[in-house]
Amino acid sequence: MKLLTMCFKKEVDAWAQKDEKSKAYVGNVELEKEFTEDEVEACVNKLKCHKAAGADGIVNEFMKFGGKGMIQLMVLLYNWVWKNEYTPSRWREGVVVNLFKKGDKTDDPGNHRGVTLLNTVVVFCKLLNDRIVGVLEKEHSISEGQAGFRKKRGCVDHVFTVGRIIQGRKRAGKPTYCFFLDVKKAYDTVWRNGLWKQLSKYGIKGKMWRVLKKMTECTKSAVMLDGELSKFFDIEQGVPQGCTLSPTLFQVFINDLLEVVEAVRKGVKVGDTETSVSGMLFADDFVGMSDTPEGLQLQIDAAKKFTDKWRLSANVQKSAVMVCNENKEEPVEHRWKWGIEEIAVVDQYTYLGVEIAKDCSWNAHMSKVAEKGKARAGKLHPILANRHLDTRIKLTVLKSVIVPPLEYAGEVWEGNKKVVKELEAAQMKAAKTILGCSRRTSNAAVRAELGIQSLRSGRDARKLTWQYRMCGMGEERLPRIVWEAKWANKKRGRQPTEWVKVVEDVWKGLDIDEDETLETEGLQGFKEKISVACAEREEQNLRKESKDKEGLEVYGMLKEGIGFKDYLHGPMDAGTKLKVKFRTGDIGLRERRRRHRTVDEEDDEFKCDCGFECEDRVHVVAECPWYKKEREVYVTELGKIDGTYREMFEAWNREERTVAVVGHRRWVEKAGRDIVRIDRLGKTFLSHLWQSRKERSVIGDRSCGNNAPSSRGRVVNGLTAKACRT
Repeated sequence: MKLLTMCFKKEVDAWAQKDEKSKAYVGNVELEKEFTEDEVEACVNKLKCHKAAGADGIVNEFMKFGGKGMIQLMVLLYNWVWKNEYTPSRWREGVVVNLFKKGDKTDDPGNHRGVTLLNTVVVFCKLLNDRIVGVLEKEHSISEGQAGFRKKRGCVDHVFTVGRIIQGRKRAGKPTYCFFLDVKKAYDTVWRNGLWKQLSKYGIKGKMWRVLKKMTECTKSAVMLDGELSKFFDIEQGVPQGCTLSPTLFQVFINDLLEVVEAVRKGVKVGDTETSVSGMLFADDFVGMSDTPEGLQLQIDAAKKFTDKWRLSANVQKSAVMVCNENKEEPVEHRWKWGIEEIAVVDQYTYLGVEIAKDCSWNAHMSKVAEKGKARAGKLHPILANRHLDTRIKLTVLKSVIVPPLEYAGEVWEGNKKVVKELEAAQMKAAKTILGCSRRTSNAAVRAELGIQSLRSGRDARKLTWQYRMCGMGEERLPRIVWEAKWANKKRGRQPTEWVKVVEDVWKGLDIDEDETLETEGLQGFKEKISVACAEREEQNLRKESKDKEGLEVYGMLKEGIGFKDYLHGPMDAGTKLKVKFRTGDIGLRERRRRHRTVDEEDDEFKCDCGFECEDRVHVVAECPWYKKEREVYVTELGKIDGTYREMFEAWNREERTVAVVGHRRWVEKAGRDIVRIDRLGKTFLSHLWQSRKERSVIGDRSCGNNAPSSRGRVVNGLTAKACRT
């Protein structure tokens, strides 16, 4: 086998050198023509700002905002390079920056990914890539089983396909044997002459072929470490990670892997269709599927033969076999091998960032994601709890760092109530830290204050959007095939949560017509409809909880809905934090302890020290005589802003006064620009009120906070008094 591989290498190397000398061959007309201003301008507009520059120090903004003159000069330069088939040596230089991926040891080079920062060649590479992709897609050269870096495809395609197949086969009482292959340093070890051979095979010939080959000759890189640059060294193999062309070139290079695996004819049949799936690729992540252990071994042998032939290496330690829906009474004893090395058999495997489990459920994935989310929130606690940072900055951290991993591939998975609750808790942990709330504060109220939705709403919207996308897919697409396939129902007992059933429940929960909504023209219009429906459901849930849940009576009276509240602008100072607590019911008044009362506790134990009624927020803010002085100061200052404000406040009943202090609904129509001053005044009033409560003297031997014995005392008006702590 090794001898055959070496002979093949010599043959391809000789072919590459011979073909390089031939300049007469003209390739595809679409690939041969010169570049136009429209092409270059379209590529420049796609450049992203705030990206690191290469060794030349030229950033994308220089080209994006250079105007028409810049575009014209770039067209002249690129067409000269194209015509003469010559690339400047500086274009073949890159700066490698090592980014930590994952692992226990940060000093292990294997746990890092080297990303190459390129010079201004990035636009030229985009031009070439757009043309190559156009030809490959037009000719359907790339296998349907490849989804990586292709338009309107992504990780969700494969995760959904794998999940539907193993769940459908479980329902039919059939096992599924999966092989997950991890290719070692795939991009960095691409055999270049083999790549040129594959490009020629798939129709990338002539000038395009020669220019691509020239661009990779004599390539050099330097390593950036701690801000210092090493000497440049030659790169003799691989394609640079960070180059726009690299994903497309690798697609072409590895595409035959799917062909050789499918040629074994040991794949799994998709439901009642004639389609059989043997393997799928996303960049260098390969999964093979078979309905027998022997068939899977044949697929593994075919993959091994391909990697040896095309000089790729497998990381056997990170590759694995998983048996889904295994018969517990007759466990599989077969052992699979990669050459002479045995492949580990696992119960679950992380494929494209999603945990695939042998029991065909998503509970393990959701639990893992929830734990990581909580850990991430814990690491970011110093930022989220920083009272000097603007709340909007902390909210941005929540939305951009903590939430996205919790929602990744949410189009596909769903679990039982327990893991769903764990997942929501991960987001709420961070949200409550931002507002300084306790863990017992209502989740609905916290989300309403920050203007965020539950993770469930996000997943529901993603699932329906994914359904809409599948409706627009061609009949040859794997996601649509496995979605529409019918599976036999022979397996008895508890079945995993199926995607189709989950989506049916989502449509019912949103109370909108499925068929009519799916006929919406344009993805953006569909997303807007679903977003509105999810928002309405969140509002309904908030109103219901405010009405039914004890402690949210005041929040229900506010009637402010879901949205980031204006009073939260700026740092989370003491007044703002106190206002949050009064609004959400997370304040240390006796009404909170009453919600968790024991059988032996009497109503009198929850009365305010004034002796009139229960110490709740409405009583304390609007009428308790203990805080008459603070209330008078508030009303006086209110009158200084505008005399009519004082008259309005004094005319309102106690509920309306409470709403006016902790909310803004009562002031919206009248106050206008004075809202900010009124809000600041309300925070000051609450701060003085709360400070007075903490310092207020209580007759007897009980503190007013929790009715427990106090350890501190002093004499007031000849009576023993205790200092209150809450």
